[in-house]
Amino acid sequence: MKFPKLASLLSIAGAALCVASANVYAEAKEVRLARQYGIAYLPLMVMQEKQLVEKHAREAGLGDVKVSWNQFTGGSVMNDALIAGALDFAVSGPPPFLTMWSRTQNTPVNVIGLASLNTMPMQLVTRNPDVKTVSDFTSKDRIVVSGVKVSTQAVVLQMAAAKAFGQEKYDVLDKLTIAMPLSDSMAIMLSGKGQVTADFTVPPFSYRELKQPGFHTVLDTFEVLGAPSSTNVLYTTNRFQKENPKLTQAVLDALDEAQKFVSENKEEAARIYLSITKDSDSVEDVVEMLSDPRVSYSLTPQGMMAFADFMHGIGTIKNKPASWTELFIDKVHALPGN
Repeated sequence: MKFPKLASLLSIAGAALCVASANVYAEAKEVRLARQYGIAYLPLMVMQEKQLVEKHAREAGLGDVKVSWNQFTGGSVMNDALIAGALDFAVSGPPPFLTMWSRTQNTPVNVIGLASLNTMPMQLVTRNPDVKTVSDFTSKDRIVVSGVKVSTQAVVLQMAAAKAFGQEKYDVLDKLTIAMPLSDSMAIMLSGKGQVTADFTVPPFSYRELKQPGFHTVLDTFEVLGAPSSTNVLYTTNRFQKENPKLTQAVLDALDEAQKFVSENKEEAARIYLSITKDSDSVEDVVEMLSDPRVSYSLTPQGMMAFADFMHGIGTIKNKPASWTELFIDKVHALPGN
């Protein structure tokens, strides 16, 4: 599905809001949520499987609310759908979320975060034995990221380059990056063919790659940021959450319940993951990933200001939040985020 450009969408959204403001509406009877692929999105799969949004909506007195789940492979179409009003909740890494937050400030549909989805390290995996650090990459290497310059992996690679080569050379490795779906990049890496020698990826792909002889980790996101960081953020628009406060709370409560379920019931959560994704991994494989002490599922946003400071410093975002709480709804402000 194609959507108009962001500038056009913002103009259309402004006109729609003017019409809506003249009327008082009951809360929506349908909520549309996005998810993507990988164990990072497991809480959303649990929410879907156990119909947790429906449960919490009923408990909030909203009756039977229809919940629609939309699978996306990339962020741009998903964000266009959110701004166009074809989607109510989107999910992406902190850098793409910060970009949307900054670009939509002072517009009728400014983006606001609901909560963190999860915390787990993304790993830069290589099959080139000569590459031990980012300084070892040459023009013969190609590094796969989800999106050139804009994805979480691309921004973390820029942060690593700034540390290795100096802040003014933060983008020196950008010319080596190419974008493709995570499953495709893993297949190319495992084939051992072509120019792709490194893959900045996430579980389960990183686990599969690192089980191969000769594959090793160059760095991970926690190492570059100096602390754990949220891998994904669930977000909506201020317009939606103001018009649907009970439904927004129901989604937040459903996410909280799902995250706790994953943490306390890893085997059952693994079975849910496999039933939805049809992955070839075993239940034991998924439980192993979920049992990694660096993998956690919590509402608490982490690493947001580290990303915001860097992205504002290099000019990727024009608007910089004064605090991580400026990025999220007030319901999560009491959490120990950063």
